[in-house]
This record gives sequence, C-alpha cells and structure tokens, in this order.
Amino acid sequence: MASGFSFRTLLLRVAASTAALPLCAASAIGAEAQPDGLSNSAEYIAGFVRYVHWQGEERLQAWNICIVGNLPAEQDRAYAGRLVRDKSFSIRRIDAEASLADCQVLDLTAVDARTTSKVLERARHLPILAVGSGSEFCSSGGQICLHLDDAAAADRQKFEVNVSAMKEAALAVSARLLTLGSSRTAGKGVP
Repeated sequence: MASGFSFRTLLLRVAASTAALPLCAASAIGAEAQPDGLSNSAEYIAGFVRYVHWQGEERLQAWNICIVGNLPAEQDRAYAGRLVRDKSFSIRRIDAEASLADCQVLDLTAVDARTTSKVLERARHLPILAVGSGSEFCSSGGQICLHLDDAAAADRQKFEVNVSAMKEAALAVSARLLTLGSSRTAGKGVP
C-alpha cells in the first residue's frame, strides 16, 4: 500500500510539473515589455534559437544574428551572456543588400514590407531563420511572425511559425515551439 501511495504521489508531482512546463517554456521565449511599451524582439529570438536546429550547427562558433533595420541598440543586450547549446550570440547590423552567408537568424522586425520582401527573396532556400512582425511576414515567406505590438494578439499567441518556410530553409523546428506559438502552412506558391 505504501508503494502505491508513493507512486500516486509521484504521478501527481509529474502531472503538476508537466502542467507548468508551457509556462516555463513560454517565459524562456517571452519578452518583457520595455519601459517605452515595446516588446523586445531579441528576447523572443534568443528563445527561438533553442527550438530550431540547423544542419551542421555543431561547427558554428556562435549564433550569428543579423539585424536589418533600425532597432534600438539596447536590444543587443538581450543576447549578452546567453548560451544556447553551448554557443553565445554574435550580433551584426547589416543593410538590406549585405551578404547573408554568415547569418543563422535574420531579425527583420524593424523594416518595411518592401525591404522585407527583398531580403526574404534573397534568404529563400538558405538555412536562415527569418523573424519579422505581423502575419503578412509569414505570408511573404518568413519563418516566424511576431505579434508583439498587436493589441488583438493579447488574446492569442504572440508568434506564428510558418512550417512550410521552415522546411524550405532546411531548418528543423521542435514541436515544443509549435505548441507555444501557432503554426501555419503557406498557400500554394508561397513559402
């Protein structure tokens, strides 16, 4: 009887800790609101890297985050001191025409739709995780669409994952990321 009680206790503890996992994982991805009211995309991106795998990533020295656009420099601090799979983050600010060869992640959250389309077209078929803002970003072929300043997003997920674009870029995405956000597949002809 005593072993049945301890087994039941163990099951209850496992159930309780499993129920808390989505909250813990969400906070690993989630961003805190900045004093100016804007959420920090860098906090989310650092979390996304945990759940995405690149072919040959074991050869990388660091996760190269390429930022296109005019994001505040203080967002770079969100990457400081973080390690994912024993690799730190390296930040590069690039213009829309720069080489994407060394980028594992493209932060396109601060660029207009026209620039986004140009950069996504160049990044297509490359093993680059492209992160941008709004559902239109996923419709244009981006892999992760943030909804940080969308008031309607308060009642739903803060990001979407474009599974079709992930496959096209040969990126492996953890099912955990798909459960934390919402997933979508693109329509015909759109990654």
